[in-house]
Amino acid sequence: MKPGKLAILAILAAFALASCASAPKPVESPAPAQPAPAAVATPPAPAPASPAPDELRAKAAALRSRAFDLGMKDVLPEDYAAADIAYIKGMDNYGKDNTASGAAFADAAARFSAVIDKGLPLLAASLRQKAEAMKVAADGKGAASFTEQYGMAEARLAAARGKESSGAFEASTVDYRASLSLYEILYMLSEARDVRAGIVKRDYAKWDPSNWQLAEAKFESSKGLFKADAKASRDAADEARLRYRTVARTAGEYWAGDRRTASNTAMAKARTIKAEVAVKDEFATAQALHAKAEELQAAKDFDAASDLFSQAADTFAAAYTHAKAKSDQALSDMEQLDAALAATKTK
Repeated sequence: MKPGKLAILAILAAFALASCASAPKPVESPAPAQPAPAAVATPPAPAPASPAPDELRAKAAALRSRAFDLGMKDVLPEDYAAADIAYIKGMDNYGKDNTASGAAFADAAARFSAVIDKGLPLLAASLRQKAEAMKVAADGKGAASFTEQYGMAEARLAAARGKESSGAFEASTVDYRASLSLYEILYMLSEARDVRAGIVKRDYAKWDPSNWQLAEAKFESSKGLFKADAKASRDAADEARLRYRTVARTAGEYWAGDRRTASNTAMAKARTIKAEVAVKDEFATAQALHAKAEELQAAKDFDAASDLFSQAADTFAAAYTHAKAKSDQALSDMEQLDAALAATKTK
């Protein structure tokens, strides 16, 4: 074979071998681009919670309690109410918004403190006026006769005045309240003493011995407790006064009835001698006293009724005496006239 043909065959063979090799992989078209997902907003981290304002709450509560105990609610009602609103606001926000709660408690504490500072001088002045008024009332009842107890009340009032003058207003309110209470007890004891004196004067105790004995015990108990326990002393004085009054009322009712009977008896006796004619004015006076006594008895003023019934009985008795004297004189005159006429006839 010619060399030329061999070369052509070699080229064809090489081409065939190249055709038999694995065909190249087709190139894939890139996928269409997808839109990027939208960014999700990340919430901010919560701010750290404020701690509970326990100290401010305790301070506000303590001042609130003190203001209430001192009576500031009555002394400065509007200021107290404003402070209380701030305190309630603090409580409403407590545990929910501790920042707001703490601010409200701080405001409340400041307000209650201001109420106390402003109100104490006013309270001291008010209590002084009440104590002094009660002293005047007790003096009017003769309370100074209870020498020991009266001296204690006077000393307590003087101490209160001194503390108020020095600016110790809260301390002065304690003494003013104490002196007010002591003068009240003295007033009650004085009233009890006066009712007791009336019972003794009229010998009324025998009409209600049970209440009389209890009244006597309470009267002495009150005087004994005066220094150590003012409340117990006051209760005892009040009970003594009430029981003495019960004795007086019970006995007085019986006594007034007896005096009325005596007056009726004296009136009837005076009528037997025609005193209503012989001593008309005197008899009329006695009748007026008797009628007034009946009105007082109906009104349950037994002491006054008894006194007037007694006066009426005495006046009726006097009218009887005077009428009888007139009657006796008239009888004597008639006897003398008869004697004179008889003597004339015998001549």
